[in-house]
Amino acid sequence: MNLKLGLIMFMCLAPFLVIMYFVLYPKNWIKKKYIFGVKNREEFKMGEAEAKVEEIVQRNRKMSLWVIIVEIIIGALLLLIPDLTVMMITYTVYILLAFVICNFPYVKGNSELKSLKREFGIQSKGIRVADLKSISSSHALDMPMLLLPNILAGVCMILALLYDFDVLNISPNSLQGSFAATLMAGSFLIMGILFVFIARMMDNMRNEVISEESEVNANYNRAKKKIWSDLWIQMSWLNTAMIIIFMIIILIEWSEAGVIISSIIYMVGIFVILAILASKTALLNECYKFENEYSDDDDNWIYGMFYYNTRDGRVNVERRDGMGATINLAHPVGKIITVLVALTLIGTIASLVWVGAMDATSIDVRVENGYIICHHLRDEYVIPKDEIVEISTGNGIEQLHPVRIAGVGTEKLLKGLWSVGEDKKAKMFMNPEVDEYIRIKTENVVYYINDNTLEETREIYKKCAEK
Repeated sequence: MNLKLGLIMFMCLAPFLVIMYFVLYPKNWIKKKYIFGVKNREEFKMGEAEAKVEEIVQRNRKMSLWVIIVEIIIGALLLLIPDLTVMMITYTVYILLAFVICNFPYVKGNSELKSLKREFGIQSKGIRVADLKSISSSHALDMPMLLLPNILAGVCMILALLYDFDVLNISPNSLQGSFAATLMAGSFLIMGILFVFIARMMDNMRNEVISEESEVNANYNRAKKKIWSDLWIQMSWLNTAMIIIFMIIILIEWSEAGVIISSIIYMVGIFVILAILASKTALLNECYKFENEYSDDDDNWIYGMFYYNTRDGRVNVERRDGMGATINLAHPVGKIITVLVALTLIGTIASLVWVGAMDATSIDVRVENGYIICHHLRDEYVIPKDEIVEISTGNGIEQLHPVRIAGVGTEKLLKGLWSVGEDKKAKMFMNPEVDEYIRIKTENVVYYINDNTLEETREIYKKCAEK
């Protein structure tokens, strides 16, 4: 199981790093609009300047290649961590760090090219130009094709709700009524709705001016937006396909291996779509000649990655590496989004620390003053003995086939709300390394508990069974 889950994480890391390498560090810089986030210009292609730009590009490209190779090797070695929770926490933090570190050569190249501009006396004009004639003819979003997969996803969401409320008895099993199907369908549906919002936002972005001819600008921006429209449509269909696959797995027979294989296919599909986007964008830019005098706002781009311009009223702008859009950090909405992203990252790291602390802390079950107390960092469950309707013991935790609805599931801890056989909303407090459990049924809740050792679990059962 460790290796399977680790492979999913590795599939998130390695292909994306490879795509970033080819997007951020192109070999043929002559034909590119931007080099490390700096506007490409005719002055860079003449005499001594061309040789220096070539040196900067190749040096940082070589550095980035070694960085990515080392990151992929380290990512593969992390799969050898024996403890599942430690591996997942380490891998999640490592993915964040790897994405940041692989941008270091890009930042370095950006600084060196800006220094080169100053050395040759090239001034950034900082102007913005809009071609008003081409605005109305530069939209390419096929909204019906984008909405269709999301409508289908909405239908799947309704079916999942009906299934969990026992209105549809397509294939009754232990997951029916646990709302696992509803949560899964709802998560993917929210993602699909987000795709629609982002696609609409990008289709309405300001047209880039590359020529004095409005028709050329319209054709270029229409083609560029069509590439992005296709991407969001493809992502939406992939998203809906995953809902259908997971619904089939839940309705027919829950399969952990099926979930893992489907997740890997989903990740591969995302990277294939991104690779197609990068390839089409590169081909498009090679087909057009960019007249550099129309805009030069290099100084508004921090390290070529972060846009900050108090004179620009736009919230979102196109990224200079050609991969989507970013926000204007100087805009009030941009500042709010930045704070929210920062809080999300802090919350993610804090959550990982909390999960690590939970996994490192032993559970404790005790019986005192007529109560069964399940303690782990705090008193999770306090069960009055006089409310027990039925109590039994069993062994073979794997035979229970518990499915998590909400809670924690690690190699050392199962806690929270789980679906266990006919008990579709059972509260679990178990150490899965102890192959024996106690099932406690009250009037309203079913509990599955054990202690840290077999002997302690049996002692708890003996005290619980005393009436």
